[in-house]
Amino acid sequence: MKAGILAAALLGTACAPQLAATQTACKGAVDTVYINGRIWTAETAQPWAEALAVAGDKLACVGTTDAIRQAAGSTTTVVDLQGRFVAPGFQDSHLHLPGPSLNSVPLEDVTSVAELQAKLKAFADANPDLPWITGRGWGYAIFPDAKADRSYIDAVISDRPVYITMRDGHAGLGNSAALAALKITSATANPPNGQIVKDAAGRPTGEFTEAAHGMASELIPPETTDARYATLIANMTDAASQGLTAVHVAGASPEALSLFERALKADALKVRMHVAVPIIPGAGSYPEDHKLARPVTEADLAPHIAAREAFKGPLLTVASIKGMLDGAIDAQTAAMHAPYTGTNTSGLSFWDSKELNETVALYDRLGFQILLHAIGDKAITEALDAFAFAAKTNGTTDQRHRIEHVEVPVLADLARFRDLGVIASTQPIFANPDATVLNNFEPLLGPERSPIADSFSIFDDAGVRQAFGSDYPVFYLSPIEGIAVAVTRMTAEGKPPGGWHPAGRISVEAALRHYTIDGAFATFDEDIRGSLVAGKMADFVVLSQDITQIAPETIRGTKVMMTVMGGRETHRDRAF
Repeated sequence: MKAGILAAALLGTACAPQLAATQTACKGAVDTVYINGRIWTAETAQPWAEALAVAGDKLACVGTTDAIRQAAGSTTTVVDLQGRFVAPGFQDSHLHLPGPSLNSVPLEDVTSVAELQAKLKAFADANPDLPWITGRGWGYAIFPDAKADRSYIDAVISDRPVYITMRDGHAGLGNSAALAALKITSATANPPNGQIVKDAAGRPTGEFTEAAHGMASELIPPETTDARYATLIANMTDAASQGLTAVHVAGASPEALSLFERALKADALKVRMHVAVPIIPGAGSYPEDHKLARPVTEADLAPHIAAREAFKGPLLTVASIKGMLDGAIDAQTAAMHAPYTGTNTSGLSFWDSKELNETVALYDRLGFQILLHAIGDKAITEALDAFAFAAKTNGTTDQRHRIEHVEVPVLADLARFRDLGVIASTQPIFANPDATVLNNFEPLLGPERSPIADSFSIFDDAGVRQAFGSDYPVFYLSPIEGIAVAVTRMTAEGKPPGGWHPAGRISVEAALRHYTIDGAFATFDEDIRGSLVAGKMADFVVLSQDITQIAPETIRGTKVMMTVMGGRETHRDRAF
């Protein structure tokens, strides 16, 4: 990877004279010019500019206000940026769409059982006709002793089933009515790779983890296709309002892909969508019982290959697959080399290593980019082992395979990332030191592992390419919030003073790169977008303040004033 980064830098330097020439004058008519801005281009040769011109869906030229003014014709729209900060459009390199239902209750801001109960009751009272109450976003820290239990929901809703998903998506909690509807009793056995949590007397507590959570979720009556499509449109609109012009959907079902195709045909996509499909065709992201029913063959991949041929961009692209190797820290299901502190469990490895290696090598040989969810240090090692096996078996290079989340790596593995050209797909918001992080996540890791958990500097310092995302709806999809956390490692309230394990902080410009040009690199798009240079897609965001010049603690106060994707406004703040 270091060689790739160096080559890119040298290429930018070599092209500097050409860029300087093309950046000062536009050729042909332009539709819109944006002047009087402070524009961060993400280009080494010309990192800053004042104005840009758009022709169709591309940038016609980038340069000074005086030069760009000259490109405006009688029909050209002129937008005065009034000194505002402009950056390439943000990319969320790991999220999940269509996203949370419009008919579910958001629980991300809940900090206590009382708040949880109040939100659920208010939502249930406002939606008396919903047969199920669903929601997402709770954390273990809100419960006494970090123990989730159905009784907390039963106290406020007992007449309808309620099922709410934990914020990282690896666990859920149902009330007694939900357990009855799902036919879960003391005699119900755990599914492979999952747990129906039970109390000391053997009674289900209402908590489901990993595959058990998936089992419960799948039994809840699904929404209509039109309702899911409305959710997709609403969540894309929200994404555009946060400055996003591109996203990587980390694992989409055939049903979700059909919704994306519907939006494409309706010209309703507000973000460029790269979509990863599940690694086991028709069966998901990991084997049901740690072992494949049978090896994945090239013939099995016909649907994946067909989707790749059907969707080649620039608005909808299918070129990657998604696999899951472990769970999450908070649920103690991320696979670790050593047990969680104070426990005798080291989490779960979802794959047999030989089968993983062979499956990854098959996709690698067929030219797919591979995204492997690996949070614990053992799972991260397993992912790197699989990529190394594929490269050696197939003789492939520059496949840009990725490890998703990569929260607690072994430091010795960082060199393997770099040498194999593996991208670290990280989520800066994971390092927001809220109560769950401080009271559950960190204690489980202990004093030796927690200082490097969700550290973004360790990848940058090791020369590893890093792409930022949110894992939405696990966390909200705001790049501004992500940048603020990456730079400060503090909550919005400024806690803890000095930041949580502050050695993991990075600069604002580094965070911007991970949300822009590095994200584009992670989807093989760096030649057409990710920076602001003539000839690339006209994807950019206008912010209310220059986040490179203000105190890091004030970044969260930044508003997205305008988002432009392919030369079209997808969001404009009323104040602009």
